[in-house]
Amino acid sequence: MTKETLRLLDLPWDLVVEIISRVPATCLSRLRFTCKRWNALIKDEEFIKKHLDKTAKQHMVLMLRDFMFYSMHVNLHDMFVDPQTSLVNLKSFNNSERFGFRKIFHCDGLLLCHNGSRITLVVWNPCTGQIRRVQLSDYKCNTEFFLGYENNKSCRQTYKILRYSWVYRDNFHHPVVECGIYDFGSCSWRDLDDIPPKCNSITSKGVSLKGNAYWTVAKDKEEDVLLSFDFSTERFWALSIPFASIGIDCRLTALSVVREERLAVLYNMRFTGHPPKIEIWMTTDDKIDQTKVVSWSKFLSLELDENNPQKGLSSVTSFFIDEEKKAAVLCGLEYRNKRNMVTNVYIVGEDNLVMKIPVGEYRLQFLRPAIYNYVPSLARIQERGVMTRKRKRKNRH
Repeated sequence: MTKETLRLLDLPWDLVVEIISRVPATCLSRLRFTCKRWNALIKDEEFIKKHLDKTAKQHMVLMLRDFMFYSMHVNLHDMFVDPQTSLVNLKSFNNSERFGFRKIFHCDGLLLCHNGSRITLVVWNPCTGQIRRVQLSDYKCNTEFFLGYENNKSCRQTYKILRYSWVYRDNFHHPVVECGIYDFGSCSWRDLDDIPPKCNSITSKGVSLKGNAYWTVAKDKEEDVLLSFDFSTERFWALSIPFASIGIDCRLTALSVVREERLAVLYNMRFTGHPPKIEIWMTTDDKIDQTKVVSWSKFLSLELDENNPQKGLSSVTSFFIDEEKKAAVLCGLEYRNKRNMVTNVYIVGEDNLVMKIPVGEYRLQFLRPAIYNYVPSLARIQERGVMTRKRKRKNRH
């Protein structure tokens, strides 16, 4: 134990708690090895909630590429990415190289990881190293998984996993949607009664905002829909979007979360007689979890003409924006020929200035690279056999 630690522990305990509740999560994850008392405090549910409310949010740029996870240094002020020295492996669980990340869903500092297996999911906190493995049940090929939590007043976040599958049966053109919920308290799956009407396949990567999940789905012979799932009520909601996707002319291809408060959507547009362009729209307030009618404002519009001949920008499937710096970071593929593709990161700044940073050769045609604006946290996944106060009350009755 260092002298600095001893001096801090000489202070009144309430003051110590106030001080370290403002320390960034990545630093606290190292401090927990300093002494047993701090380790117990950092795992305490009430302290985790206090820390979430008081500490300044950190942001890390993560990239999923070639089955591996990397952290990336992005400087939006100077429009700079170092692709050579800053791509490093995150702190990982045992045999992470063998796990083979295919799909990632980020919620509350936790990563829901799927490697395409029909057997297991992994929920992982890279900041603390905590891991929970979840056994799959009734897995189908066309399935996506979403992590979320109930918005209640208790200290403990009640995490759940949504399984969303679309199954083609007798008529190939009309898939049937089937959903299930995994409860960490009971360690079991159950079927979900509420099913979104007329919704088919998922057309974008999902995101989490305030415990709820959001993604876009295709409807039979209709425009795409922004779908939300409320983990508290376990119900689906269809939300309004800036404008409808119209075939290949106007497609909503990606979603993102802005400062843990609002949603952003990215459109690819290719109208006849006009140069192709991308547009990013953002919700105007932070009440999206309380309404079905959402208002949007345009954040960015970039024409891909002779002044911006960035072919990879037409294949963007993940992005994030920095509202203060008025910049966007996008991840896309550049097709050089039929057998040669390169993963690029694009930074779009003010005046639509574009910087392209090649990250590496793209080898896996079935697995597109993706970037994530990850916010580290001390969030803890509920251990097996540990019930929340709410569930205990239900069981008594």
